[in-house]
Amino acid sequence: MTLFHVLGSDIPHHNHTVLRFFDEVMSTELPGAGPRQFMVVTSTPEALQAYTALQIESYPSKRALAQAVMSRAADRTQRFFFHGQFNPQIWLALLRGKLRRQQAYWHIWGADLYEEGRGLKYRLFYLLRRMAQHRIAHVFATRGDLHCFQQRHPRVPTSLLYFPTRMPNAAVPGGNTSGDFTVLLGNSGDRSNCHIEGLQAIHAQFGDRVKVLIPLGYPENNQAYIDEISAAAQRLYPQGQVTLLRDKIDFDTYLQLLSDCQLGYFMFERQQGIGTLCLLMQANIPFVLNRKNPFWRDLSEQGLPVLFSEDALDASSVAEAQRQLAQCDKSAIAFFAPGYLAGWRNALSLSERERT
Repeated sequence: MTLFHVLGSDIPHHNHTVLRFFDEVMSTELPGAGPRQFMVVTSTPEALQAYTALQIESYPSKRALAQAVMSRAADRTQRFFFHGQFNPQIWLALLRGKLRRQQAYWHIWGADLYEEGRGLKYRLFYLLRRMAQHRIAHVFATRGDLHCFQQRHPRVPTSLLYFPTRMPNAAVPGGNTSGDFTVLLGNSGDRSNCHIEGLQAIHAQFGDRVKVLIPLGYPENNQAYIDEISAAAQRLYPQGQVTLLRDKIDFDTYLQLLSDCQLGYFMFERQQGIGTLCLLMQANIPFVLNRKNPFWRDLSEQGLPVLFSEDALDASSVAEAQRQLAQCDKSAIAFFAPGYLAGWRNALSLSERERT
């Protein structure tokens, strides 16, 4: 039996976080019999050479990787651990029996659990994907995502698991308290961030005396949506209080950006951006979530403050959340390092275990 870890879509920032985690951490925390094997979609295969503790095969497209998975899956002793997914051909392979239930393990990253697209094509695909998701040996996810998944698939075995968020070696500086009240809105330029609704909510709750920073460097080719955000920002904040960060930001620069903020504001209705949320919590910077975002279950389970965009928010409620964050034991949070290692040991033990 061989277990292949599959990164089935070219999402460099997430994929490299996973590869770095396995290369630097799990290779010593839970070493296997040999190098763990990865199948990765990437347009820059040369960047994968840095992960010397792993055996990596690269593919130029989702379809090419899916075909390789199906070819290997013909040997029913082979297993596949899908990280995130985002590959329609893989779901269809599960549905058609090209992949058997006992061969497929899935770590939910959020997006492939939710159904945000509109139109007949999306509704048909979501129906097929839902049927395929029933045919999985084991599912791993956050507490909130497990709750959502189990509403539809109560018989599929599940376990708690958190994305191996990249944390800095030194603590992120706390939110700057000497300047303007600064809000980070969203974690990317994807429409799921609902930036315009976020700007409207921030304006209604905090008025004009704020600065708003909006990271928009990902995804690429997103100018039409950025123009919509820019127009809304100009209407609501004509004095230039909103800064659109249109370019990609490296990790160290992003940390500095966060340290300039007093609040994060995230309007997405699904679980995403846990990496940014963890960095904010490490710096004792509170954040606001959409009430539909199931990650509130994970925050509550860990005894962390939860602010919702529908609530009446002001400087005092933000200050109280900041006080609670400052008093909590960060080392005990399940989705921080090293807390998430227990979930990964369990996930690999389950997926790599020889069946008798």
